[in-house]
Amino acid sequence: MAVSASFNFDLSGGDIIDAALRKVGALAEGQSSTTAQQTTGLQALTAMIKTWSAKGVPVHYLQIAYLYPESNKEIFSLSPAANMAHCSLELGITKLTADEAAASTSLDVSITSAIDVQGTTQDSDFLGIELDDGTIDWTTISSGGGTTTLVPAVGLTSAASAGNRVYFYTARIQRPEDVLNIWRITASDQDRTELEEFSEQEIRSMGNLTTEGEPIKYNYRKELSTTRLHIWPRFQNGKVYLELRLQSPFDDMDAVANTTPFPNTVSEALIYGLAVRLAPEYKLPLQERMVLKQEAAEVIDVAWSHLTEMTHILVQPDLDYGR
Repeated sequence: MAVSASFNFDLSGGDIIDAALRKVGALAEGQSSTTAQQTTGLQALTAMIKTWSAKGVPVHYLQIAYLYPESNKEIFSLSPAANMAHCSLELGITKLTADEAAASTSLDVSITSAIDVQGTTQDSDFLGIELDDGTIDWTTISSGGGTTTLVPAVGLTSAASAGNRVYFYTARIQRPEDVLNIWRITASDQDRTELEEFSEQEIRSMGNLTTEGEPIKYNYRKELSTTRLHIWPRFQNGKVYLELRLQSPFDDMDAVANTTPFPNTVSEALIYGLAVRLAPEYKLPLQERMVLKQEAAEVIDVAWSHLTEMTHILVQPDLDYGR
């Protein structure tokens, strides 16, 4: 007897809805859900998946993002919308190879692969140039992407010397569910220092919120329609950027043909979880609902343990106890 040698099992939203409806007795074997059942089932499935985002941090939705320096700003909104923070999953760094005067619309940059040159520019990328006064000019690349001569959409507001940092990226990040860690990275040598997480009240008690320097503290909170990443102190210049370890949002289930934002090890948990949520609508008797809920809890616990990051815990005795 031979194994299949295939590893592509996956269920669509429609498959999960049908399986859940069979669990609650709304469908018989061989039957398929109606359009109305699919609509309500997809709403319940999507709502359940969004609720699960509060359960923990699935490894496959942990991502590394980069917050690039901006001038005169201590609060950043992380979102893909226009005019939000310059924060991306892409790390793009280069540097000027020649002095550039104010109003310059031709920038000489390095494209040599090295510790302080990462990524490749392309036309329409967002572009941030460190000026000699420490501020950052943010614009876009009109032309010259991928070459040593970039043409910014807007000329420099003041002079920039050779060696100053230039940052670039294509797209902003989606709004994170949470920011778990932040490191300050020195662009020239990739030296790393972890920032300390403070409450908003603690950061606001630091004194002058407009102080500039190397960021050492942060606070993140998700609001109804946006986010607030508060750092202290502000960026002083373009010599450092921030690396963020974050939990990305789960993808929406926009159609029954969509697959879920989980590996196939969670398929059974999704079926049971959805069945529990649909059971009251299909008048499943209370006793059967309780049994179904217990079965679902067991399956979900097993599935979720496979999603979370495995870490080591060090336990040691308190040698100072009783002294």
